Amino acid sequence: MLFTQTPLLRLSQGQLNLLERCPRQFQHTYLEQLYSPTEIKREEHQTLGSLFHLLMQQREMGLPIDSFLQTDDRLQSLMTAFTKAAPEILTPINHSQTFRESEHFRTLQIQNYLLTVVYDLLIADNQQAQIFDWKTY
Repeated sequence: MLFTQTPLLRLSQGQLNLLERCPRQFQHTYLEQLYSPTEIKREEHQTLGSLFHLLMQQREMGLPIDSFLQTDDRLQSLMTAFTKAAPEILTPINHSQTFRESEHFRTLQIQNYLLTVVYDLLIADNQQAQIFDWKTY
């Protein structure tokens, strides 16, 4: 007897939002893998957002970021604004009970669906957790 397993469909928050907003576009994009050209301005914003995410991930890993900030005024501007708005997020608490991780993945399987979330930054201890999602728009 052959055992056939139904493949899991991985779903993110963005995909679920699109499914709710426009089921037809969800079908085209994720099920049929049909993509429309991206507007240049939107692509520029997406690229900047991706660079900021990578910058924050590198920073959280303890790797230097100054050379990137010095060569990109847009990243420098975003980082300056972020530092002014929420300096406490950038200053880790130095005790062993605190867990910090950038790009933290969590998944939950419900039937043939795998719900996936990626926290841009997770800070947790035995009492509470903070979840951060960077937005650059």
